[in-house]
Amino acid sequence: MTRKPQQRSIATKARVLDAARDLSKKHGLEQVTAEAVAQEASVAKGTVFSHFGDMDGLLSHVLLDRLKALSAQKNEQEPDREISDPVGLLMQRIMALITVITDSPTILRLFLDNIGVTKPNCAAEFVETLDTLDADLVTFLKLWQQTATMEPKLRTDRTPEEMTDGLIAFMIHGAILLKSHQITDLASLEGRLRRHVEAFLLQS
Repeated sequence: MTRKPQQRSIATKARVLDAARDLSKKHGLEQVTAEAVAQEASVAKGTVFSHFGDMDGLLSHVLLDRLKALSAQKNEQEPDREISDPVGLLMQRIMALITVITDSPTILRLFLDNIGVTKPNCAAEFVETLDTLDADLVTFLKLWQQTATMEPKLRTDRTPEEMTDGLIAFMIHGAILLKSHQITDLASLEGRLRRHVEAFLLQS
């Protein structure tokens, strides 16, 4: 029995996206071209564009996969570490996001495009995914504020939502510093951001 046209279209789109994912893992995102994706997916080059508009549209989905994976990793790797090292855990989260969005110049540009920094509209799927990541941070900061045994003490004169806004600004600024080569390695960036985070979040 032949599949309906819509089912075939969905399957083809999935195959194109899988091809882009595989190529980005093997060769890096900068080497993922429409020609390479079309060959990997066994489709015409025009099929790639018909499903995703352009390469930015396709590669944005690859970036979205990586952002979604951050939440999954957080849930797998964080049993009770909030109690013992809240600052270290927070820095892990910050640096994980920075590592994803600075993987290549294209990834950083697409991230800024899709959150509305460099383009007027935010992509709905990105908003949903980033809202999830933001909510995770808010939940973590609430726990930190409310748990008397967690050291060092988190400030209480700002809401977790306000503090999350500040942390997001630190992350984006850090990513830009890294990709503009004002800071040349992740370890130096992490040390600098940690000082900012501690000054911003901790009780004086």
